[in-house]
Amino acid sequence: MAGKKNAPCSGQADTTRDVSFAGATNTRNISSKRIKRHSGGTLYRITPSAGEAFCITVSGRDRWALEQLRNAGAMGCTPILNPAPRWAAYVHDLRNLGVEIETITEPHEGGFPGHHARYVLRSGVSLGWKGEAA
Repeated sequence: MAGKKNAPCSGQADTTRDVSFAGATNTRNISSKRIKRHSGGTLYRITPSAGEAFCITVSGRDRWALEQLRNAGAMGCTPILNPAPRWAAYVHDLRNLGVEIETITEPHEGGFPGHHARYVLRSGVSLGWKGEAA
């Protein structure tokens, strides 16, 4: 699951609460806090091709996809060589967070010829924040 931008890479948790109002007058339902099953995610510093660096926190499959893209370098990743159920969704989530990822459409042969996507990371991505203190 994708996290959200932390500006400017403060690494501080969001303390806002989700408060929804019930149908009855003057009645509030305050949703209980979810039990944390996982850590809050991993902090990454993103350096876009244009603009200032910023930080994002990602977890789950989005984090896995970002790590696959980092490790692949200029060769990029394809769903054929790096199988995952929803590559396009992971890339979409990362793009929404500001990560630059190029999609290259390539033909493939075999029993089911067609086209597939190759995703190439175009932003600089480093683990954590190694800049000034927040």
